[in-house]
Amino acid sequence: MGVNYQQLPTNAASLPVYCPFQRDGFMNFSTNYGDDPNYVGSILRPTTFAPASNGNGRVASTLTEHEKWVGEACSFATQITDGDFEQATALWEVLGRETGHQERFIGNVAGHLRGVKDSRLKSMVYVLFSHVNAGLAARIQAATEASLL
Repeated sequence: MGVNYQQLPTNAASLPVYCPFQRDGFMNFSTNYGDDPNYVGSILRPTTFAPASNGNGRVASTLTEHEKWVGEACSFATQITDGDFEQATALWEVLGRETGHQERFIGNVAGHLRGVKDSRLKSMVYVLFSHVNAGLAARIQAATEASLL
């Protein structure tokens, strides 16, 4: 049947369910969530979750055990912390062990950033890379803007 088996009338939920993580695939009967991001926490357009409805337009006062468990287990952090960059920082250090690896990485990122027209988005990218390594962010910015001259 494919990943969209829940959309078949016999399998469909009686109340609307919003789950942008499962989309596309065979037998998709829906609008496929339009242009919503595939993941939570899009930098430019964060996903917001609506409270559960009881089907008549009112917010449900009680949740089923499953809804309660899923809600408690799936709470998403809305703020970026230094802990979010531990793996990226470790990878940056690994790339520094071999000559030329960091330079190729910077060139690759800068090459992709050259095509970005929105200066606000570029600034956000530099800030994100500064959490990995301050020197990395400065080098990416220099490489990106040097190629635009």
